[in-house]
Amino acid sequence: MVTAVFVSGEARIKKPTTKTPTKQALPPQIIQFPEDMKILAGQKVEILCKFSGAPPITCTWLKFRKPIQDGSAHSILSSDSSSQLTISSGQQEHCGCYTIELRNSFGVRQAALNLTIVADHHVTSSDKPDPPAKVPAASDIRRSSLTLSWYGPTYDGGSAVQSYNLEIWDSVDQQWTHLVSCNSTSYNVQNLLPERQYKFRVRAQNIYGVGEPSVESEPVTVGLVDDDNQEEAEAEEEDEDSEKEPEYRDVTIRADMKVKELYDVEERLGTGKFGQVFKLVEKSTKKVWAGKFIKAYSAKEKENVRQEIGIMNSLHHPKLVQCVDAFEGKSDIVMVLEMYG
Repeated sequence: MVTAVFVSGEARIKKPTTKTPTKQALPPQIIQFPEDMKILAGQKVEILCKFSGAPPITCTWLKFRKPIQDGSAHSILSSDSSSQLTISSGQQEHCGCYTIELRNSFGVRQAALNLTIVADHHVTSSDKPDPPAKVPAASDIRRSSLTLSWYGPTYDGGSAVQSYNLEIWDSVDQQWTHLVSCNSTSYNVQNLLPERQYKFRVRAQNIYGVGEPSVESEPVTVGLVDDDNQEEAEAEEEDEDSEKEPEYRDVTIRADMKVKELYDVEERLGTGKFGQVFKLVEKSTKKVWAGKFIKAYSAKEKENVRQEIGIMNSLHHPKLVQCVDAFEGKSDIVMVLEMYG
């Protein structure tokens, strides 16, 4: 509506103002939602979705597009900013596609994942990760602590490594005991005693269980170097390391040739649920690598492997196994990895 307003005898046209939505008038936005999940039979399943948007927001969980009722098999707990679906004991009948639908007066949002339940009796030793490659190394040795570093396994058993179990041995007790579980490939060990020798080993763990231990570390004793002298030695070592920057490769997946054109495929090193690992010998240099042959039939499976390669391209570190080449075929993708042993 246009209104004429008289000011000092003059008529001025007052244009209507356009109403803009307030900050509160927002459709639901998903802030956090997990990727596809793989759980061992009998374990608890928790699918958490965090969201924002103008209240009230109605949360509906669906399995294969059918609403899930809160009951004995499933429990649903929702608030103004989150909703969690819990299955107390995951079984084969719980496998499937789970979707959350968020709805308010301003719109609808959805997120979905595939849940896979793995039966215990199907698990074999080859489904568990190989031992971490090479020998765990102690560094930054101080009066009562040290930093232990190790490599990841050459083959993860076909399922991502979830954690590493660190074990310790000392010259007094002379037995291996569990020290800690962690998600990285290094750990700062505290509260060590100077009159003892220590050794360490590491096991990788995935959804199927804990793999065999790595090679034992060399015996080490703390307290031999004063902390101040240690810091000076570290500064000198950093200067030397900066001059020895390793060469890393930014891998692009080859679709125009096969792995056998550049590498000789030799004996099989391991087998898992999602593929196999073979020893590879590069024809041009005779260098030895590990070839991870991953089954990838669908577009989604191939995209997952591409994402893994992309992550490895961005994680260059001397303590991490590097991907140096990759090949894509009709039903698989081959990752060429550093091999230690």
